[in-house]
Parts: sequence; C-alpha cells; structure tokens
Amino acid sequence: MSFILSKEKRIVFVRRIRGFWEEFKRKRIGLFGVAILGFFVVLAAFAPWLTPYDPIIRERVAEDFARPEWLTIFPQFSDYPKTIDYEPYWTIEQGAEFIKTWGKKVDVEYRAKTMETVHVDLIANFSYNEIPPHSFYFKFEWKGSNVSSVEYSIKITLQTPEREDRTEYLMWSKQRLEAPTGELVDVESVEPFFRERLGFGMEENPAPIIFSQKGEYALLLEMRFKPSSESAECRINLKNGEFVIPGKVHGILGCDDTGADLFCQLVYGARISLLIGVLCAVTGASIGILVGVITGYFGGILDEVMMRLVDILLCLPFLPLLLTLVFLYGKNIFYIVIFIAIFGWQGLARMIRSQVLSIRETSFIECARAAGASRLYIIMRHIVPNVLPVAFASLVLSVPGAILFEAALSFLGFGDPRVPTWGKMLHHAYGFGAFTRLAWWWIIPPGLAITTLCLAFVFIGHSLDEVVNPRLRRRR
Repeated sequence: MSFILSKEKRIVFVRRIRGFWEEFKRKRIGLFGVAILGFFVVLAAFAPWLTPYDPIIRERVAEDFARPEWLTIFPQFSDYPKTIDYEPYWTIEQGAEFIKTWGKKVDVEYRAKTMETVHVDLIANFSYNEIPPHSFYFKFEWKGSNVSSVEYSIKITLQTPEREDRTEYLMWSKQRLEAPTGELVDVESVEPFFRERLGFGMEENPAPIIFSQKGEYALLLEMRFKPSSESAECRINLKNGEFVIPGKVHGILGCDDTGADLFCQLVYGARISLLIGVLCAVTGASIGILVGVITGYFGGILDEVMMRLVDILLCLPFLPLLLTLVFLYGKNIFYIVIFIAIFGWQGLARMIRSQVLSIRETSFIECARAAGASRLYIIMRHIVPNVLPVAFASLVLSVPGAILFEAALSFLGFGDPRVPTWGKMLHHAYGFGAFTRLAWWWIIPPGLAITTLCLAFVFIGHSLDEVVNPRLRRRR
C-alpha cells in the first residue's frame, strides 16, 4: 500500500476504516451476519479436511437412507450399528508349501510335483454381534500370472457361526482353462455379491438371513490346481480384500439413497454457493455501477436508451428466461454465473444513476469543472468514490438472490452436474424418494444452509446500508 498511496492518504484511509468499523460494530445484527458468514467460509475452505469423501463420486459408506449417527442416543435407535469395514486376514488351512505370503495379501506360487489336483485353502475369521443388516458386499483384487499347462479355480465362501444350522454361502468363484505358455494373464476383478450366487431369489434379501446369528463368521478361500503336464505352473496374487456390512447410521447427517455421505455434499456445497453468490454480485454490481455512472453523468440520448433497456430487462420473466438460456448453452457453472449477473444489475444501475444525477450538480463538481478537470478525472476521483459505499451495500444484498437462483436452477435439474450444490441435494432428495420416506436428514440441512447463508448476507447488507447511507445513519 505504501507504493500506491502517499502517507497522508494512508492516514485518511486508515481513519475511514476505523470510523466505519466503529459504526458497524454497533450493529449487532450485522455482527451476527458476519459470524454466520465466517462459519460458512471456514466450512468451504477446510472442506477437504472436514470430510474424506468425494461428493461427485458419491462413494457408498452405509446403507441406503442411513440415519445420522447421533440419533443412537435415543432408545429407539440405540441398537442401530455403524458400518463394519473388515479387511480379511488370511491364515493357512491347507497347502502351506505353495503359499509364499499370507495375511492381508496372499501370494500362491504353484509348481507341479505330481499330476494330482492340488488343494490350497486359507481362512479369515471375523465377528458380527449386531442386529441383522440390510445388505453386505465383498470385494478384492486378484491377478493370475505365469499360467502354463494348468487349470485353476478360485472360490470364496462365507461360513456362518459354528452351530447346528451352520451354512456356507458362495461369495465368488473364478475358473481359468489353459492359458498359452508364456502369456501374462493380468485380471483385476471387483465383484459385488449377487442374490443368485448365494442361493436366493431376486425378491429375497439374504443379508438378514445370513447374519441372523451373532458370533464368529469366516471367509474360506479355496484354490484348486489341476496340471496337464509335469511343467505346469501358476501364480495367484490376492490383495485389497474388503468385507463391508453397511451400517444403519453414519456420520453427522446420515446418507442418501445410494448410501453416500450427506455431510460431505453439504460441506462442498458451501463452496459453490459462496462462489456463485460473490461472482454474480460482483459482476452485476460492476455492470450496474458502469451503466449508472455513465448514464447519470452524461445524460442525453445515451441515458434514454440505457434506461429503456433497463425497463425492458426488468419486465422480462427472469426464471423462465434463465432456464431457456441454460438449456441452450449447457449446464455449466460459468454460464450460470454470467446469466444471473446479466439480469442482476438493473436495480443498482437505477440507484447509481439517481445518485450521480444529484452529485454532478454539487458545488465541488462545479469547482472541478471550472478548474479544467476532464470528465474522466471527475468521474474517477469524485463521482465513483461517492457512489461506491451505496453500491457496496447493494452488492452484499444481491448475493442472496444469486444463491437462491442457482439453488432453484439446480433443484429443477438445470444445475451443473459436475459440481456439488445444495440445490442439487434437494433435487436428488425429491427425485429419489427422500420426501416420501420422510428422510428429513437429507431434506432439512441443505434448505437450512441456503436460508442461513442468505440471511447472513441480508443482515450484513442492511447494517452496511445503515452505516453508508446518510439518511439511515444513526444520529448521535
């Protein structure tokens, strides 16, 4: 700042800032708005650290429509379990001479010694002592390589606790018939569980039946190698195993219809709402100030043309026109900002014009003209500084309108699909049954966030207006 302003101007600038703050801090409602806005700014800035999930991918972390975790303090939800994410630890049951590595990763290296079929078995035990879940799934990555003159099969089954009705359910199986010598077989598979594979019909839900008992469960990994020559060999690698039983409760705000975390979507939505609100307001205010100053100072035919254009734009139905433009040009966040800004400057332009019409007739403007000051100098040094405070207050008050219009577009399905927004959360909630299922933890938070953020800017804007507007300024 020392390179831009002289010492005297810096003193005046600092004095004005202090005077403004002394006046603004008397407005309790304004300070309350600043506190709310600060909360959302922190939420947006620290979004990657507040939640580990991607709001666009919508990773499954719990059951569909899982409730918020804090509801377990109430008796009716106290037995609702969290998500159990079990990483299998494999131990050797049979065929130890062929197992090079076991544990969380399995490395089996088979080399034929006889022409008999070889059995290699591993087991991983885990406990489940919660109420029966609604679903579960198992996934892992595997690779078969150096396959030569051998038929092999891999099978994973789930065993229920050691009781009379102990049952085994086939989770996954794979068989490869003869690979050419020297060919590298590199296959990675992520397999969900299917009802048919477990022996259930499409209408049946096997999860509550399989996990109807509390106790020790086990995953059994069975490999079979059948050589066709004495030089047969094969190598199997398994890693990244994961057995997941989605919980009925999760996180602060629960989950949506796909089991994705809603708190993540809410946090990242704050970024887009703040970005759109500020960009639209700044762009619209810049256009409004430019049009208002030029038409108010120069007047004449330019003033008439611009004001008639303002009248026409004010008469247009904004939302239907905005929907049409977004439909024609694409659902892009950049276009949405531009379209909202284009239709958001008319009121400010009229206000600035009326201010300029009054200021240009004052004595200090006449003195500047008499001293030979150019029009550009008068506008930049006298007109603009006098209208900026009012324009700034109007700018802050225009942010809520931009946020609400973006939320309306997203709710109607015209938002940018590549970014998470609160309006999109409400759109998905309406489209995927949150209203019919009364999933309030999905509906209320985004609506409350939109309302609260808009109120924050309204509180700040009205307080600024009282400070900068001489007619509303508090008399001492």
